[in-house]
Order: sequence, then structure tokens, then C-alpha cells
Amino acid sequence: MSSFESVEMAVADRSRLVSMARAGLPGEMCALLGGQPGPPIRVMHIIAVRNVAASSNRFILDGAEMLAAEDEIEAAGLEVVGLAHSHPASHAEPSQIDLADAEIYDSQNQFIQVLVSLQGFAPAVKVWRYGTKSGQRCAFEMVLKS
Repeated sequence: MSSFESVEMAVADRSRLVSMARAGLPGEMCALLGGQPGPPIRVMHIIAVRNVAASSNRFILDGAEMLAAEDEIEAAGLEVVGLAHSHPASHAEPSQIDLADAEIYDSQNQFIQVLVSLQGFAPAVKVWRYGTKSGQRCAFEMVLKS
């Protein structure tokens, strides 16, 4: 995956991520995203993965559940295109912890990261992809299809 100009995700999938984030309170929700790498990237399959950190400001994917989710995505004929997690009380932007942990989950900057914020009046969903320089992040537009 080289260029990420846009990401397509059905409105129903966006709503599902928001529901998953609410159900995960007070902790951060986590999910693996399956789809087509594009361009544009298409998110077509969302699989919840337990957050073993059980934290409101950090996530650590359960290793066994993550492997099972990868198998399920591949069995569906899709590829892992990214992951999603929520920020219960902060913006839908990568935190300093997220930037540091990106080395664990995406050391080659191959995947998108969908962040769901429950802060404020209405939930926010944004898509990010980490850049090639340590500590850098790049935001790319998320296109919702009807």
C-alpha cells in the first residue's frame, strides 16, 4: 500500500464503530479492519478485538483475538487494511501514546487507523495513517459511502 488519498467506509460501519466505542466504555474499544487496499482503501469488515489494557487512554490488542480476526478477514477474501480504536474522552486524533504504540502495530506504516472520539456532543470518526518518520502522522480524508 503506497498512497492513501481516501478511505471508503459505509455509513453503517461508521455507526457500528461508534456503537462499539460506547459499549466499550469506560475503556478504549479496539477492532481490526478488513477490506481492499485500493486506492481508495475500502473498509468492508470490522472485527472487535479485546483491549487487554482495559484503559481509557491506551489499547493493547489481545494477541489471540487479533490472530483469529486476521484469519477471519483472510477467509473472507479480504486483507487487513487497518485497525480502529476509540478515545472515550479526547479528540479523534492520535495521542502521544498512540504514536509510540504505532511501532508495535504498524512499524512499516502500511495500515490506516480509524479513531472514534466520544468527546463532546456528537461522536467523531477520523482516519489516520502514520508517516514514514518516527513520531510523524499524516491524516487522509475518509469518504463515507451511502
